Amino acid sequence: MRTAGYENLPFVIDAAGRFSPDCVAVTFDDAPRPTTPEIDALIAVEWERQTAIASREDRLLFNGPLLRYLSHRVGLDASGRPARFEMVVGPTNYRDFVGTNLFNHDRIEAFGWDRFSNPVGTTATLMTSDGRICYGRRSARVSYHAEHVHTFGGAFEEADRLPDGSIDPFASVAREITEELGIAREELIDLTCVGLVRDKEIYQPELLFEASLPMTGAEVEARWATAEAKDEHDALVFLADAPDAIIPFVKSCGPIAPVATGALFLRGLLQWGEPWFEAAVRDFA
Repeated sequence: MRTAGYENLPFVIDAAGRFSPDCVAVTFDDAPRPTTPEIDALIAVEWERQTAIASREDRLLFNGPLLRYLSHRVGLDASGRPARFEMVVGPTNYRDFVGTNLFNHDRIEAFGWDRFSNPVGTTATLMTSDGRICYGRRSARVSYHAEHVHTFGGAFEEADRLPDGSIDPFASVAREITEELGIAREELIDLTCVGLVRDKEIYQPELLFEASLPMTGAEVEARWATAEAKDEHDALVFLADAPDAIIPFVKSCGPIAPVATGALFLRGLLQWGEPWFEAAVRDFA
């Protein structure tokens, strides 16, 4: 997938395809994040500032271990189509993410992207049985992209590491969907990895997934009302899963995270092809 000429988009596509669980491999490398004393000092200052703001504004903010992007590759089949996705990740934490990607992202040229925390996000586009795409509008209490339309999910955590040291990305995104929507993994029909994008604002890599649900939008809302972490979102938002619905939704839905826009563009690219994508890029401008 080429990205040159798409400078108006708020995301970069690093990989696109349909990768089933047996075609995705994520491995762990314990190499620490490269850093400098200046970067570590800035992270410490920013963390202190953000924790004070969060306390004052009653927002959710806490540190915890995460897994950062190190590298990826896409294997092709005999016809040259994407057939396998491989990724290597390493250790990081939410504190470093706050101090680099989130609140010092304007220093990318001085720091270098490899010195950012770069935790790998794992989020999904969900399609309901009545033909709609379902996203959430994040609450005002979350630490970033508050009140923005966003895909459901979170990021790689230590809990996603298997006994052999590999990481199960499908378990990661399914766990978050269960927490946020009350939907069990066995209800995620054809859960598929569809690619990797990076938000051009904070430069965080995001592994994107899609799944169909055996329930209508109204039934999804009923599940969400009982979910463990339902307060991460103030509302669910829906749009038709149709080629002429994507761009009007992006333009009219209010604040929307670059990752959610990227997920919709990937949905369109894989579902309706390159001509749809090229036209959507022109309409988005």
